[in-house]
Amino acid sequence: MKLLRIISLILLFIGTLKVNAQELQFSQFFSSSLYLNPAFSAIYVDPSLFVNYRRPLDNGIIYNETSQISMSMPVLINKAENLPRGGVGIMAYNNQSGYEGIFKISGVFLNYAHNFSIGRLNTEVIALGVQFGYENYRVNFSDLRWGSSYNPYYGYDDAMVTPVSEFDDETNHPIVNAGIMYYYNRQRNFTLYNYSAFSGFAITNLNRPDKTFVKDGKANAPMLFKYHGGFEFKVKKFNILPNILAQYQSNNYTADGGIYAWYTFQENSFGTGQDFKLVAGAWYRLRDSFIFLAGFNYNTISVKASYDLNSNLFYDDEVAFSRNHFELSLQYVIRKDSRV
Repeated sequence: MKLLRIISLILLFIGTLKVNAQELQFSQFFSSSLYLNPAFSAIYVDPSLFVNYRRPLDNGIIYNETSQISMSMPVLINKAENLPRGGVGIMAYNNQSGYEGIFKISGVFLNYAHNFSIGRLNTEVIALGVQFGYENYRVNFSDLRWGSSYNPYYGYDDAMVTPVSEFDDETNHPIVNAGIMYYYNRQRNFTLYNYSAFSGFAITNLNRPDKTFVKDGKANAPMLFKYHGGFEFKVKKFNILPNILAQYQSNNYTADGGIYAWYTFQENSFGTGQDFKLVAGAWYRLRDSFIFLAGFNYNTISVKASYDLNSNLFYDDEVAFSRNHFELSLQYVIRKDSRV
C-alpha cells in the first residue's frame, strides 16, 4: 500500500505538470546570476564562472537534486574606459526529482546582454538581456510498478503493460527568457563611492512553451516573473549586502529576504599580495524556510555553502512534505587587473 501511495503521488505530480510547471530555484540566487536574470552578463566586468549544486541532506528514494553551471564573458570593450558594453553567456542545468529520481529536467541556454551608461564616469548602467535555450523533460515509467500488474499469487508481473499509453516519456521545448537591470557602481569601487546598488526584473518562459507529457495534448507553461534587488556598502573590513528576491507565477509567489557580509582578513588592493575573506549570512523564504550561509573567498575563487531549515512559522500543514536542503556554490573570476 505504501508503494501504491508513492506511485499515486508521482502521478499526481506529473499531472500537475500539464497545468503549471514548477521552475527550479536556488537559495543562493545571487550566485546563479544567469539563471536569475540574463541581463547579468552585461554587468560583469571580468569573465566569470558559476557552479551551483543543491540537494536534500537525506535524498533517500525521493530525489530532489539540482545542479547548474554558467559562464559569462564581457564583449565590446570600450578601450577608453576599459569597460564592456555587452556580455555573452552560456548556462546549463540538470534536475532529478521524484521516486528514485524518475523525473529529470535538463536545459542549455545561450545569453546576450547589452548595457547603456546613464551617469557621469559610467557610474550607472542599465542592462538589457535575452536568453534562448532548449529544455528536456524525461520520465522513466519503466522504473515504476503498478497495481494493475500485481498478481496476488506470486507478486508483480513486469511483463504486463503499464497504464501510461497516454503519456510520452520525453518532451522537448525551446524557451525564451529576458531581463533588465539597473546597477550603480558595478565595479564596486568603494574608494570613490559610498555604496553599490542594483535592481532587476526578469521573465522566464516568455514564449510560454508547451511542457505537457500528454500525447496530443497542449498546456503552455505560465510565465515566471522575478524581481531582485540589493545594495552593498563597506564598514571598515566588512562588506555588507542586504538583498531580496520575489517571484510570481500563475497565482503563486515566493519571496526571499536577508543579508550577508564579507569580512576581509587581507586585501589585494594594489595588485600585490593576496585576498582572503570570510562570508556569513541569513535569509528567510516567506512561509517556507530559514536559510543560513557561510563561505570564503581566496583571490578570485569564492566557495559558499548554505542550509535551508524548513519552518512551519506562519504556515500550514503542507510544510510537513518539505525537506531541509543544502547548497554549494563556486565562483571563479578571471581578472586582468586588480579591482577594489
